Amino acid sequence: MSEKKSINTTEMPEIDISVDKGEKNTKKKKKAVIIGFVIMCIIGLISFAVLYLIPETKDSNPMFDSKKQEEIIGMYGSTQTYLYYPIDPDLDVMTDKEYLDLDRNIYYTKGAETIALAEKDMASYSDDVKFFVNYFDLAIKGNYDAYNSLFTENYYKSNEEYFSFTQQMIYDMHIEKLGEGTERGLNAYYFNVSYKIHRNNGTFRNDIGSDGYKTLHFTLVKENDKILIDSIKYYTN
Repeated sequence: MSEKKSINTTEMPEIDISVDKGEKNTKKKKKAVIIGFVIMCIIGLISFAVLYLIPETKDSNPMFDSKKQEEIIGMYGSTQTYLYYPIDPDLDVMTDKEYLDLDRNIYYTKGAETIALAEKDMASYSDDVKFFVNYFDLAIKGNYDAYNSLFTENYYKSNEEYFSFTQQMIYDMHIEKLGEGTERGLNAYYFNVSYKIHRNNGTFRNDIGSDGYKTLHFTLVKENDKILIDSIKYYTN
């Protein structure tokens, strides 16, 4: 009977199939760098939007009272975003050479005739025309309290007063008399009004960008021997 031979099996050495620790650390570092880069890009995009795409708001500037947020849009509310300039409450616009070089005349049109209003001829203008000289003067000086007094109580039934706006670099001012009539039993005067604001900071007009304009329809009324604004409307086209 033949002797059975046992097979001498030799143990196979274990093969380490795990990734080398150094390689694992390298992958972790690469992953961390990629994540860090993505986070920095997101932060950069948010910062860009805040600084350049989103206009200055009352909350972001100490000159505004956050408790009265709705009031800044009382006159010229806008949901469109414009690139507003930084707000400088101490700026004296009459010291800005760039602004002083712009055309700061008020042009008055009636029918086919257009003239630049002149101080020396002021006595010859009607009260409704002279009203706009004061209107623009108060807006340029940032005198919001006096500016608020240029409107009727009827106007404030659907609009808010300003609680603040800075001096405005208003120029290229045009007023066009459309006619006269009656509103609420009062003598009324109808005007188209347009003007531009150089380096607009959005505190007075947040519905136009810098050096842009929108033609507005003003209705003035004579109430208690005073010319006042009874409505301001946009043209829809």
